Amino acid sequence: MVDLHTHSTASDGTLTPEALVDLAVEKHLNAIALTDHDTLAGIPGACVRGNERGVEVVPGVELSAKWEGSGQMHILGYYVDCENDYLLERLQWLREHRQQRAQRIAARLKRLGVPISEHRIMEVAQGGSIGRPHIARVLVEAGHVGSISEAFDRYLKDGGTAYVEKAQFRYGEVIKLIRLAGGVAVLAHPATLQLPHESLEASLKRLIRSGLQGIEAYGNHDAPAETSFYENIGRHYGLILTGGSDFHGANKLGTELGEYFANGLPDTDSLLEALSQRRPARTAGQGSSSS
Repeated sequence: MVDLHTHSTASDGTLTPEALVDLAVEKHLNAIALTDHDTLAGIPGACVRGNERGVEVVPGVELSAKWEGSGQMHILGYYVDCENDYLLERLQWLREHRQQRAQRIAARLKRLGVPISEHRIMEVAQGGSIGRPHIARVLVEAGHVGSISEAFDRYLKDGGTAYVEKAQFRYGEVIKLIRLAGGVAVLAHPATLQLPHESLEASLKRLIRSGLQGIEAYGNHDAPAETSFYENIGRHYGLILTGGSDFHGANKLGTELGEYFANGLPDTDSLLEALSQRRPARTAGQGSSSS
């Protein structure tokens, strides 16, 4: 069994990369992909622990992408080159804007009469890629809300009173960035797009033309009928079918590592091989910051 969608303290998860691998061992997983938001910082530690404990760690990243006006989607990049200069530069830009966004959210909360410490947000993030779950935890600590879910419902959800849109690239740019870094681009949790099947198929065609190579067909909260649709449409268009829990630890209750598809993924070794084979061929000079 594999779990190809996980987060650590390098972004908005609550387990360190090493602890995430340890949990994978407890869950009898033979491979995980670490797909933190806008950062590759957790991958070296996860890979070292994975080698020690016999768990394959697929280097990955999750990026938000602009879609259809003010909408957004998430795209996973698998087997990216963690030393690709251009990818690292773009990720650093995104993380800097995440910090600025956190400051703007804190300012909005203050105007709403809900003051929190920007310094404490940075402490909770532990040097990782700052996300709304970190701010939610600070709101809980300060006694403004009783839970992370309440923090989102009252202030931080999309369109909420303290919501600030994060910096992100257009979907075509995200896919290109992943592939330039030697990775495989996969649409994450398609159900969150909330599109009718016909509209989702039309959207997939556009994404495929931009270089999309896979779809996360097996997700933690997908209904069986939706999973079947993702399988069928993915196979029809020659996409790799992946699956993952979107595990965040205590920051996303009700989601457990490795528990996202009741029957398990079929032939997980073949899945990892298929992902690896879809990686673009490396070319001379690829990865320089002048790309």
